[in-house]
Parts: sequence; structure tokens; C-alpha cells
Amino acid sequence: MLAADVVVIGAGPAGLSAALAARRSGASVLVLDEYPEPGGQFYKQLSSGFQVSARSRLDPDYTKGDALVGAVRAAGVELSHETLVWASFDANELAIVRRAESGTARAKCIVVATGAYERTIPFKGWDIPGVMTPGAAQTLVKHQRVVAGSRIVLAGSGPFLLPVAKSLLGAGANIVAIAEATRPESWASHAFRMWGHWDRLREAWSYRRAIAAAGIGLRFGERVVEARGRDALERVVLQACDAHGDIRTDAPAREIEADTLCVAYGFVPSVQVARALGCELTYDALRGGWIPRHDVLMQTSREHVFVAGEAAGIGGAYAAMAEGTLAGLSAARKLGLAVRASELDAAARERVHRRRFGDLVNELFAVKPGYYRAIEDATLVCRCEEISAGTLRAAIAAWGWDVNCIKGVTRCGMGYCQGRICGSTVEHLAAQVAGHAPGDRDGFNMRPPIKPVTVSTLAQLDS
Repeated sequence: MLAADVVVIGAGPAGLSAALAARRSGASVLVLDEYPEPGGQFYKQLSSGFQVSARSRLDPDYTKGDALVGAVRAAGVELSHETLVWASFDANELAIVRRAESGTARAKCIVVATGAYERTIPFKGWDIPGVMTPGAAQTLVKHQRVVAGSRIVLAGSGPFLLPVAKSLLGAGANIVAIAEATRPESWASHAFRMWGHWDRLREAWSYRRAIAAAGIGLRFGERVVEARGRDALERVVLQACDAHGDIRTDAPAREIEADTLCVAYGFVPSVQVARALGCELTYDALRGGWIPRHDVLMQTSREHVFVAGEAAGIGGAYAAMAEGTLAGLSAARKLGLAVRASELDAAARERVHRRRFGDLVNELFAVKPGYYRAIEDATLVCRCEEISAGTLRAAIAAWGWDVNCIKGVTRCGMGYCQGRICGSTVEHLAAQVAGHAPGDRDGFNMRPPIKPVTVSTLAQLDS
């Protein structure tokens, strides 16, 4: 059994910041993370199989998290890599799999910093080989130095397309098109809200310059309507859309030869662990959907469970770090350790500042209802169980729009991903058929295992 005063789930920017703050306040801290190295998606590192003589020679994408990771290690935080949290059967205990060995981790306080996953919205052909999310393509490059294809199209919506493009270009990728569904003119009225967020604006400008230097033009107000190919992707069909995300039938479609299409529409908070811990959830459309209900100090409805980062609502890495610090300090204070009020106040102010920019970005790139209206009945929504949009719409019309009822009737969301890919789409389709807003009903229920585990793992449990 592993044990610590504070157990942090997730070693991304939020989790590492929480661990450092709690440890510096005097708590023993254990970080559980599924990946071989700390950093999460934002600070993702090369595989340990690569030998780098000097980190200063690496792209800043690899080194900008070095100070935080180094401080965490120097502070004496215990990092448990390749460790999956798959259930919680006791308020202060987590069921884990650590390098294929089943076990438990016990804590006095828990910080959930499980991040997010990309929002996929189905379209015709999205299930053929060669179609993936931008994050998947970035992971291949940042972790394995593998470029996904020879002719790449980036599409969807959200600022994440820009750093992905920069990562791909740095690895020598050939990006033939970037299509953003929103339009710059819709951003203009919000320009004054960007005042004071100079570091974020400089970062965005550096991405834009890299794209411009490569001679790639960004097309705005355009989205993917189809991916074509016999055995793998061959062509991508793009078409103009309006401010509501609906396809403009008066505009001609544009076809591009490509063998790789990376498309997503922002992020969805990863709240399965929070659900397993019994945290109450609330729906916040601005911040990605279902999030754990929490107070200004990041405490959830469970007294000794805190949340930070994207799992608390989409807001970006800088907001995640501020929230991680605040959650770590709050957890330490809950344990009765000496935490100065000035530290909490400073962390809370930083969180508010960073969240303002995150909320602005979320507002500018908000999910449009037309994205879901465009899904044809024949298009698969749940790829694990091969359930089409038409089957779902018929089930919703017959059985009502409770997504857990629809899950039981159709098996949608019961596959390998357990609804992570299709869940948000099912909620939006159900709401549209019923004429309600997403979030008026609960999302998919969660039952252990949170992620698939082997039968041998279950066999190792005590009877």
C-alpha cells in the first residue's frame, strides 16, 4: 500500500503545482500518474529511449516545464509513474495498478488533477484510418518524434490548433491546410478583455509567426464535413459555416488531398475520478461541460477532496498551475499545517487572473449547436459499439433524453473508451432532440473500473 498526507492524481501542470505547494507546506505528497514521465500533455517529454546530450538544445516546448518538475523532485515529492487509478471503494483510498501490479494508495487529502480530453464531434468518414485528434498527432511528435503523415490537415476550433501546428512544423511535417471554424470578426468585441494577459498573447503570436513562416494560410469560418478514402484517408472535404456552426449550403465545398486529418473542438474535463470519489458535479458549458462543484479554495463537495486544472473546468495550463497551487495549499491547511493567509490570497488572485483569460478563450471558441446538427443519421457516434446518430436519435425519441437510459437501450458508451469519446455528443444530440440545453440532465454514470484493467488485476484484489 502507498500512503501520504496528500495524494495528487495527475502529473500535469496542475498536479505538479499542487504537489509542490502541499510539500512546501510540510505535507508528505504522493503523485500518481499513468505516464512514464511527469508533465502531462503541456509538458510532455521525449520517450526515455531517446538520448539527449544537452536539454538546452531541445525545443522550448520540452524545457519550459523543467523548473517546475525539478522543484517537485527537489522538494521530496514521491512520483509514482505508470500508475492507473481505476476505482475508489473507500473515501480515503484509491485502487491502483502500478506497473501491472494491483494495489492501493491511501491519503488524508486527495487532489484530483486529471486534466481533460479532446472534444470530438462526428462527421462522415471520421472513423477511417488517418483521422485523429490534434493532441494525438502532437503526442506522436513530442514523445516519439514521429510525424503522423506526409500531408496533414488541422481543423476544428480552438487555440490548441496553433501549438500543435508549431510542434508538427518543428518535426518537419507538411501541413497543407489549417481550418478554424470560428471567424476573427467575432472576436473583435472582446479585444479589450485581453489587456494584461501579455504572456499569453506573446505565446499565441509566436505560434502564429511559426505558421506564417512556413507559408501556411489559416482559413476561418470553415469546418470538416467529410473524410474520404477507401482503406485510409485520401481527401478532406471542408465547407464554410456560419456563426452558429451550421454549414453554409451557398458556399462551395473545398477538397484537399491528405493522408492525415487532425480535428477537434476544444476539450472536455476528465471527471471520471471525481465521480468515483463521490464529488457532486455541475454543468458549466463555458468551461467544457460537467465539472466537480468546488469552492474558491478548490475544495469539492467531499471535504478532503480538492480539484485543480482542466478537471475543474477548461482554462489552460496557466490557470491549471494557479489552481494547483491553491489546491495544494488548501489541502495542507485542511491537514492543520501552517499555511500563511498571504500565500492563499496570492494563489487565489493568480487563479482569478488566469481564469479570466481562460474564460475569454472558451467564450470565443464556444461549441456551436450547428456542429451537432450537421451529424448525419448514418454517421457513427459510438465507434466502440458501432452506434449511429440515427439509432441514437430514434432511441431518444422513443425513450426520452436521459442519456443513461439511452446508454442502456443502445449500449452507446459501454465500449473501451467508456463514453469519453462519444459521451458529450450523446448529451448534445439528446438535448437537441428534446429541445433542452445540455446539462439539464446528468451525464453518463461512472462505474469501476474507471479505465479498463485486466482480469489478472482484479484477481489480485483481496477477497
